[in-house]
Amino acid sequence: MPSSLKLIWQNVIEILFQIFPQRITKDWLSSIKPLNVEGSTIFLQAPNEYFVEWIEEHYGEHLRKALKKFNIESINWVFDEKKPTLFKKPVEISTLIRSYTFENFIIGKENEILYNIAISISKNFSKTYNPFYVYGKSGLGKTHIINAIGNKAIELNSKIKIRYITAESFFNELIESIKNQTTNAFRNKYRELDMLILDNFDFIEDKPSLQEEILNMIDYLLSRNKHIILAGIKHIKNLKVREEIKNRIVKGIVIEIQPPSMETRYQILKLKAKEENLNVEDELLWEVAKSNILSVRELEGVIARISAYYNFSENELNYKVFKQIISDLVSNKKNYDISKIIEVVCNKLSVDENELKSRIKVKKLLYARYVVIYISRNYFKIPYTTIAKALNKDHSTIINGYNRARKLIIKDKEFQKMVEKVEKSL
Repeated sequence: MPSSLKLIWQNVIEILFQIFPQRITKDWLSSIKPLNVEGSTIFLQAPNEYFVEWIEEHYGEHLRKALKKFNIESINWVFDEKKPTLFKKPVEISTLIRSYTFENFIIGKENEILYNIAISISKNFSKTYNPFYVYGKSGLGKTHIINAIGNKAIELNSKIKIRYITAESFFNELIESIKNQTTNAFRNKYRELDMLILDNFDFIEDKPSLQEEILNMIDYLLSRNKHIILAGIKHIKNLKVREEIKNRIVKGIVIEIQPPSMETRYQILKLKAKEENLNVEDELLWEVAKSNILSVRELEGVIARISAYYNFSENELNYKVFKQIISDLVSNKKNYDISKIIEVVCNKLSVDENELKSRIKVKKLLYARYVVIYISRNYFKIPYTTIAKALNKDHSTIINGYNRARKLIIKDKEFQKMVEKVEKSL
């Protein structure tokens, strides 16, 4: 092999290693031998036609993209007649999202149990947590945690077979297999798995044929001690699916993913900013963390906006500009009755409403007032005059109280917990 060709091929391999797991990539790359480069065409030797068809179907696009970096536009496959005509099919590449790991999943106390169960499954394939069903609102990290389970499991045991797929894609594959009369091949592909990870499980509602297929798949895999990981928005009991499916799933574990707390939101923002190599002041990150943004996806969107600002503007990112960048994200809550906020604060923080509105200045009551002011202003943009009237205070006292609360939310753990307690109830 000419030295220049050898160098090109080594670089192509390195590029592909960044996309696919090395253990699998090595398997099929070791059976390909680069022979020559003529103009913009590379000549690659492969065992047989079947091997080339399979490689083209699964990895052809990425292989060609890598070769284009070296001005190679086309591949000319040459078959090695000396090798047997029947080539063993390479192991199917993992469909997991590799960037979703436990290492970059920020753990807050609100999801500590969920995280520990997920870790346990990835390490032990515990029968106690099988099936594992995580549910909750969109954008909280369900897809992240279920992919992290698969990625850690493969890291610990490279021989296991895992497939991540959405329920919709699974359904499309089923329909395609029926059209092509290849349903047996479709079923066998999933029955060979050690772990099936099925996302967006709500999609199976009101689809009897899909539910039948999934029920049979669940029964088959569970009977052979294989693991099933599921994620959806609704609790399994609230899904319009067959009772048999509900019964199978509740025998494992069903757990809700909780919205990130204020502290967790701050840690998520800090990590995402670091990943993007952004130097953002803590005060600005806290400004977002203490807002009404509860979705991890929206928090990532904030960092994306900041990144875009740095890339396309030569101006400094000051507080005023920052507020403009995120204004539409943090002011989308509906109006809220302040009397309801006061009621919840009194209930959750165990204070008397009359005392809350009095002139008594003990710490507990002061902090409770700050919580009312902070939540009223920061989450619901209730006017200072309205808050002042509700708390029997003058306008300037409420303004000073809000400024004090903004400092406490960053530095005072006790105050943070009080706000989070009320926040969850509201």
